Amino acid sequence: MNLPWDKSYFKVCFYAIFTFICIYIAKNAIDGIIYTIVNLGDIYSFAMNIAKKICSVFSIIIAGFIIAYILKPAVKITALRTGLKKTTSVGVVFILLAAIICTGAFVTVYSVDYKELSSNIEKYSANIKNIYSEIKMFLNSHNMGFIENIFDSINNMFYNYIKSAGGDILNISREIVSKGVTLILSIVVAFYMLKDEDKILNRLKEYSCVFISEKWRIRIYGFIKDVDDVFSGYLRGQLTDGLIMAALISLGLSVIKVPFSVAIGIFSGFSNIIPYFGSIIGFCLSVGMALISGEPVRAVYAAVLIIVLQQIDTAVIVPKVVGDSVKLSPIMIIISLAVAGKLFGIAGMIFAVPVVAVIKLRLDRYCERRVENGKTYRKGIEENRNSGEKSGQENRLC
Repeated sequence: MNLPWDKSYFKVCFYAIFTFICIYIAKNAIDGIIYTIVNLGDIYSFAMNIAKKICSVFSIIIAGFIIAYILKPAVKITALRTGLKKTTSVGVVFILLAAIICTGAFVTVYSVDYKELSSNIEKYSANIKNIYSEIKMFLNSHNMGFIENIFDSINNMFYNYIKSAGGDILNISREIVSKGVTLILSIVVAFYMLKDEDKILNRLKEYSCVFISEKWRIRIYGFIKDVDDVFSGYLRGQLTDGLIMAALISLGLSVIKVPFSVAIGIFSGFSNIIPYFGSIIGFCLSVGMALISGEPVRAVYAAVLIIVLQQIDTAVIVPKVVGDSVKLSPIMIIISLAVAGKLFGIAGMIFAVPVVAVIKLRLDRYCERRVENGKTYRKGIEENRNSGEKSGQENRLC
């Protein structure tokens, strides 16, 4: 028995099935979004644990790549100025770096009177206790005991933290030894990366030609070039700025006789790698050590010195060394630092600005391509329209 074929029933069935499929897909998509929002913290923790494990496994390679990337300009300059081979230039750069580090450590260790520093610390700790006792008496006399409870809570928190840190000296020592071994192996990896840079790049290009199409290869090369331009301009510029500031701060603190002037100068100078926050860290460290030095007036000298040097750094050094490698507004830099610091800690704050700069650069390039494509499209439509009007006029004339 042949049933009659009715197209209207077929259309109704098709639309019903299609609607059901769309509703099913939309339901699953909404459920997935809701699940992601509800369990966003767990998903973030899971992703961060995976990232930490990957970084811990490949920490030597990652650290070696960063060291090699930073030292690459120094190797190039050494090879061009001296005419040495690549391997010899790499060795010279590493020897000079080791000499600078050893000299700084030697000056830091042997330029401080530890007995005087210890007595000053004891004296200032006693003064702080006296000030704390006077504040408590003042609060009790004015019926503000709740503030005293807040002070006691903060004091207990610091005491417990120091106590736990002191009782965990063995684990801290192991961690220091582990990090030291990782650093040494990373330096070895960086040496061979710089030495065999051309071979590694040629091999990667061969692999990319085999496994990646030409269209995507061009896009990847363009992306890598943008990343290299931004990161090289920012990180190497910031490191150069940190080196200059470390030398100036160390010299200035040495003149006003602040203990550990070289160590403080190096730490304060290179803390400028973190915009805005680094200068605050350097200021607090310099003034705090000047207070412990035994003469409070040194803290005033240190504060004036750091403020003047930071103004010189902002007005003269940074524009000359870093330049316009990162074209971000101050509010964008502060937001990126705050978010990256909350999510990834100090490492996030160091790399936040260049990463956001790369994202902004890629978005600008995408917008430029869309604008150019839109202009080309509109130009083509106008040309077709003009050609159509011209052919219509010719037909009417015929």
